[in-house]
Amino acid sequence: MKRKSTALVPISLLLIACLTIPVSAFYFDFQYFETDKLVYEVGETIDMVAKLITDFSNDGWCYISFAVVTDLGPSFADEYFIPPSPSVRYLNSSYTILPEHTSPNVPGVQAYVLFTVEIFDTVSQSAGDNIEITINRGHLTTIPLSSLSVQYGLNTSLSLNVASIHNSNIGYSGESVNIQVENSIAQTILDTNIATTSEGMISLNWNDSLGPPGLYNLTVSGDGNEDFLPFADSFQVTVLPALSNLTIISSPGSVYCQSPNESHIDQAEIIVEHTDLDSSPIDDSIVAWTTSFGSGILTNLGNGQYSNMIPFNASPGSYQINLTTTNPQYQIAEASTIVNVLANSLQFSTILPYWNVTRGNNVTVEFLIESALDWNQSIQLQFTDQTQQFSLVSDFQPNIPSFLVIPIWHNISVGQHTVNISSVRESYQFTAPPQINLVVIGTMDAIVSAEIAHYGETLEFDLDLIDDNNQSVSWVNISAFCDDTNTPFTVTVHVNSNITQTISLPIWISPGFHNFTFIINSQYFKTINYSMTIQVWMQTNITIVITTSDNELNIHTPVIEHPQDFLISRRISSGSIMRPPPILFKGTTSIIPPTARLTSLDN
Repeated sequence: MKRKSTALVPISLLLIACLTIPVSAFYFDFQYFETDKLVYEVGETIDMVAKLITDFSNDGWCYISFAVVTDLGPSFADEYFIPPSPSVRYLNSSYTILPEHTSPNVPGVQAYVLFTVEIFDTVSQSAGDNIEITINRGHLTTIPLSSLSVQYGLNTSLSLNVASIHNSNIGYSGESVNIQVENSIAQTILDTNIATTSEGMISLNWNDSLGPPGLYNLTVSGDGNEDFLPFADSFQVTVLPALSNLTIISSPGSVYCQSPNESHIDQAEIIVEHTDLDSSPIDDSIVAWTTSFGSGILTNLGNGQYSNMIPFNASPGSYQINLTTTNPQYQIAEASTIVNVLANSLQFSTILPYWNVTRGNNVTVEFLIESALDWNQSIQLQFTDQTQQFSLVSDFQPNIPSFLVIPIWHNISVGQHTVNISSVRESYQFTAPPQINLVVIGTMDAIVSAEIAHYGETLEFDLDLIDDNNQSVSWVNISAFCDDTNTPFTVTVHVNSNITQTISLPIWISPGFHNFTFIINSQYFKTINYSMTIQVWMQTNITIVITTSDNELNIHTPVIEHPQDFLISRRISSGSIMRPPPILFKGTTSIIPPTARLTSLDN
């Protein structure tokens, strides 16, 4: 390291406490000053550091400075004051070598990096050091400021910046650079000189005249000057094919699916147009179509239009048709369209709104299936009970009356049944959900027993109802008729057949034997008539009063009832008014004086 001394290094000063002006502390030690290296280029940065100790009173001050002097004179100064401290300090500064501050030319020039420290605390002291450095011409680099990928057919400006390799803010200002462009076979298609701006910027207009799409080599070079060395940088420029538009001119929104035996396959005609950005037709392209069930190439119709009939051998659903162009002069253009594939629509109609059928029998349902497309094929349909109690599959010919025999087994529940109809094959679809409504009816048997009938009062009997599945039928309606009358004398609704039935007898039903008919019905069961002969009894009431007679006094004394006496009146209902039955009654009476005796009512 080459140095020129400007002060004593190190310098130490100690003030003796006996001086006339006392101070708290005064210590100054400048230890070293250095740069990061000794040879630099234009555009590089010089990093400087100094080490010292400064300890003085609060009334003192310490001034330091860093400076650079080039061949053109002073070019940099960094000055500031620092507060006192007994600790070692490292002071830093940096300076970037600018072209306007030097002129190194080919051999380079000498420059000086200076450090100065000055301290005052009742007395003034200073120290410093300088380092001699060499500054050479700097290296340059070319920095692209825009993408080096351009589109063919579009005028594109390529921007580049020629600057110091060390600092992009230091440009190769106002100098001539050479631009050379070569194609993929190393043929020079452009060789020109361009002057840089004050910031070192250059622009290159890339247009169609430079060549078709492909890869090109761009070289930027310069001879340098007194501050910078000659340079040459190469880049690869990609010229992409031009943009284009692919437009769908015609595409059906929907087609029908293929028939089950594939004898019928619908087709969709797709027409597209391929144009450049100026809407001019492109006639030499290849347009391909792809979808989930196939692919192919469209036919060139001329004037930029392409077409094809795409066979839709597909099941119902929505399908996206993707279209892609291939052309060496243009980038790939894409378009897509949605085609809905429809099922052959069916309509269902029935002759009757519903059918009644007794359990254990078959029911024949008549209906009509109408098909939108005449594929001349039978249609396989599935009939499923909504409660999943039965399911049938059968083939039918569309557009003619059809018949379906549905067996209603004994294990099928009574009541209303909705039969849903669906196509087994997805190529058919009903326009509205079809249904068949069935009312399944059961049969039942009745047993009437333990009948008791009282004139003008009630008829009581037990009713046992069993259906054709040997199950009890609980809730029924009963209409009761007597003899040959056509009008029921009583109707009971929604009664529980599992308990004893009690119905009122009108007074016109006289005591004696009568033919009673019961019409019993329950929802979804066949009505049954049950007839039987029942005797209507006259119910009698006999009240017996027993009195005693005092022969001597000829005074009748009534029986005096006591709590322990038995009640001797009893309702008798075992005979009729026409032929009363024998009545036997045993009772106990009491008189005063208490006397007990047996009484026979036969007397």
